[in-house]
Amino acid sequence: MTLNDFSDKYFDQNTFLDSRDREKLLELVQFVTIPKDKILLHRGEQIKQVGIILKGLIRVYNKNNRTVWFVQNNGIYGSIDTLALNRASSLTFETLEETSMFLLNYDDLEEAIISYPNIASLLLMYWKRTAVEIYRNFYTSLSLSPEEKYLEILQKNPQLILNVKSKDLASYLGIHPTSLSRLKRRYFVSKENKD
Repeated sequence: MTLNDFSDKYFDQNTFLDSRDREKLLELVQFVTIPKDKILLHRGEQIKQVGIILKGLIRVYNKNNRTVWFVQNNGIYGSIDTLALNRASSLTFETLEETSMFLLNYDDLEEAIISYPNIASLLLMYWKRTAVEIYRNFYTSLSLSPEEKYLEILQKNPQLILNVKSKDLASYLGIHPTSLSRLKRRYFVSKENKD
C-alpha cells in the first residue's frame, strides 16, 4: 500500500477534492502497520493522531476492561477525548490483529483546513461518520439485549465473531463468556440443523 493508494482509495471518490487538496493530504499522511496485541493508546494518555484503518481490528475498552466497541476496516481510529476535548483519553485502544492504517496528526490536519476548505469538508464528513458510529453503539447498548446484540453482529458482521476472543466479545455484549458460549452453540447448532 502506498500513499497514492491512500489518495485513490479514500479521496478520489470525493470529487470536491482538487489536486492541491490531494497533495496536501499526501504530505500529511503516513502509512503504518501495527502488530497484533499492541496498545496504540493507553487510558490517561493524550496523543493527537487519527487514522483510517485499511485492514485490521482494534478493541476499545474502559478502565474496567469492558469492551466499548471495535474499530475495523474503513473505520476511524482516534480518541474523541483527546481530539475534540483536548484531554487525556478515557479509553484504551489495542490491536487484536495486525492493523494497517493511514495515520495523520490531527493538529496538522486542523491547521491545514485554514488554507484548504475542501479538507475541512472532508474532516467534517469523518466527524459526522464518527458521531453516527458512537450514537449507534450507544443506542445499541441501551436498547438491545445481549442476545439481540449478538444476533445483530452475526447478521451484519459475522467475521467479528470469528476474529475476537470470546472474553472480549462477551465483555462487549455485557455477558459472561459462558453465556456467550451458549449463544454461539445455540445459533451454530440451529444453523447447522437448517442446512
